[in-house]
Amino acid sequence: MKKIKYSQMLPTTKIDYSVVKEKLSISDILLDIKEEKITFKIKKYKFLDLLNLQLVIQERRSKIRWIKKLTSNSIKSNGVIVINVGQFIQKYSHMVSRWDFYLIEECNDLGVIKEYRIGLFDRDVQFKHMRYFQSFVSEGTNLVTPYLTTKNGFSLVIKNYLNLSNEKLSFRMKLLKFNMNNSTITGHLKLKFLELKSYEIKSLLLIYRNKNENIKYEFQINEVRKKNYSSVYFCLDISNLLFENYYWDFYLVIQVDGEEFFLRIKNPSFKVKKKINHSIRQSYTYDNGYWIYPYITAVNSIALIYKEKEKYESEFYRFKERLAYLFYIIFKFYFDRKKIWLAFEKFSESAQDNAYFFFKYCYEHNKKDSFYYIIKKDSSDYKNLFEMDDKVIEYMSFKYMVYLYAAKLLISSESKGHVYNIRAQRGRIKQSLKRKKLVFLQHGVIGLKKVDHIFKKTSSNAVNLFVVSSNYEKSIIRDNFGYKDEEIILTGLSRWDQLTDKSCGKKTILLMPTWRSWMDDWTEEKFIKTEYYRQYTSLLNSLELERILVKYDIELNFYIHPKFKAYISKFSSANKRVKVYKYGEEKVNELLMSSSLLVTDYSSVAWDMYYQKKPVIFYQFDYEDYKKYQGSYLNMEKEIFGDRVFSLSGLLTIINEYAVRGFKEKKEFADKRNNYFAYIDSKNSERIFENIIQRQDLLKRRVDYDNYLIKLNSNKLIHKLWQYMKRNSLTSKLALNIKSALLKEKF
Repeated sequence: MKKIKYSQMLPTTKIDYSVVKEKLSISDILLDIKEEKITFKIKKYKFLDLLNLQLVIQERRSKIRWIKKLTSNSIKSNGVIVINVGQFIQKYSHMVSRWDFYLIEECNDLGVIKEYRIGLFDRDVQFKHMRYFQSFVSEGTNLVTPYLTTKNGFSLVIKNYLNLSNEKLSFRMKLLKFNMNNSTITGHLKLKFLELKSYEIKSLLLIYRNKNENIKYEFQINEVRKKNYSSVYFCLDISNLLFENYYWDFYLVIQVDGEEFFLRIKNPSFKVKKKINHSIRQSYTYDNGYWIYPYITAVNSIALIYKEKEKYESEFYRFKERLAYLFYIIFKFYFDRKKIWLAFEKFSESAQDNAYFFFKYCYEHNKKDSFYYIIKKDSSDYKNLFEMDDKVIEYMSFKYMVYLYAAKLLISSESKGHVYNIRAQRGRIKQSLKRKKLVFLQHGVIGLKKVDHIFKKTSSNAVNLFVVSSNYEKSIIRDNFGYKDEEIILTGLSRWDQLTDKSCGKKTILLMPTWRSWMDDWTEEKFIKTEYYRQYTSLLNSLELERILVKYDIELNFYIHPKFKAYISKFSSANKRVKVYKYGEEKVNELLMSSSLLVTDYSSVAWDMYYQKKPVIFYQFDYEDYKKYQGSYLNMEKEIFGDRVFSLSGLLTIINEYAVRGFKEKKEFADKRNNYFAYIDSKNSERIFENIIQRQDLLKRRVDYDNYLIKLNSNKLIHKLWQYMKRNSLTSKLALNIKSALLKEKF
């Protein structure tokens, strides 16, 4: 018997119990997909007190538990159990995860808890693709699929269709060759099935990685069947294909017993990885200025990225990266002593969010000498940093590259990608960033938008310290993202330290919708056909809105999310009381402080307004799509802290209602404030800094590849750089220009 704290069973107590772990065989597993029910029979049910049992579905990594008490309604004759998993699907279907089934016998008089792992343990294990049951459909894009493990344990996997299909076959794959010569892509891979003898490799698919678009291109393959494996060769021309931004994945279509499976092409050889990661020649540029190139994904598969070619994506900047790395290696002892911190915000082109205010606090209070802010020189927010310019580093400068290699800690309200070329998938800096520690200040409070697929502990965007504003939010991060309590710091947001009411009796409405993940980087032609565009242009040009604004002497400011900034020219209004702001034209913080009412949809700026005790209207005309593609942690029906409306007429009615009441917050929403904010003061930045210092052990950088490279002979690196210059025909004039640029840098 093993002693553990079993607080999941009795959460109000902290007593030690003895837990006995056993296996329990079940049979006759049946699924009712429509009713969302699972039925199974317990074989030795006569030895159990069924009414003293709880069904537990436990997430394999985080150990999150969903518990269902067995009742007389769920227990049928002859040990048959019927469980409705509808609530489980609704709560967890957004999480890509794996769950195991248990039956747990509650604590008896001897202080013993029995934990039974259930499964089909008394029968032989079948081939992998035969161990999966029919999938439950969720509101989102994931499927919830019961299956049997390699030991016949009964479990669930939550994934989208393609990823689920990929895992159903047991195979080994090695990508031996991959070459992109202009628009022609050729490759060779070795594929071995561990269980199958009869199968057909039908074709190669190039599939667009998008939640609501089903775009794919099919190509022929050439298979050479060996004794126990297949050699697969492919050749495709992409010059005439129509691509969407950004990511495209390769799959093999495999047919087994009349059923098709999709295997993602993965596991590239060392030579393939090296060639893809370090050769800019592996690309093709289209006439429209876009280019496409291969990269290795976080899950070690091969993919293509299609995007507009930026000025930073050239041989000059690639060479600059390598030169900066050599510089860092030579003077590593000096830079490591500095223990550099770097702050940045969205796309490294803004200074108005939590990272800026935290940096400003540290600068003004002399908290950290080697703390620098990264920003583009042409940013409209650059002026915000004039008084701190001795600690400002220009984006993509040589100094920036050296300090990025040397940084011990990144501090931001965004993911790591925003400190570099966010879409770049190759290069030494990109690889170095993966090993950096990050304090995540957050863009806003997490609750209205599900983002654990981006920032969860097991993702490539995992952070090391996660800032939250309440115990409610902390529980969301712990239960859905997989972080430990010591990795979550309860402080509040930095920018709230500066929040003061600047409305000064002037009545102003801020209209600030958020972006839609399923509309990322759509073309303008496609965007203007969306319901999103139609709803907001109708509002901005509404005669009823104009009547309300005139009658109550109100102004309305429309500020679009930066991810939609490319479409701002498509929004206009003939109403003189409506102003449409371009991204960066005005600070969001200032707009929030000077406004009397916020109209948003699912944006986290709602929390800033709520923090100021000002009313919020949630305009959710596309809520069904939002539930499917994004989802929220808050119960929108019960926990939301503002009025919800679903139509233009409903929105105008509520706006008029608030105008009549002088934009006073409603009591029903004000009463919820203490649930969502642990602190309402001006000490959030102070608490963040103290927590960073207290948690230095968590933020120590591990020994990595950079420390190994310092052992390399610097002359060899210099020789490689010289060979690189000769190979790429870099002239002596260019070398002189680089030397001149180095002399201008201040370290």
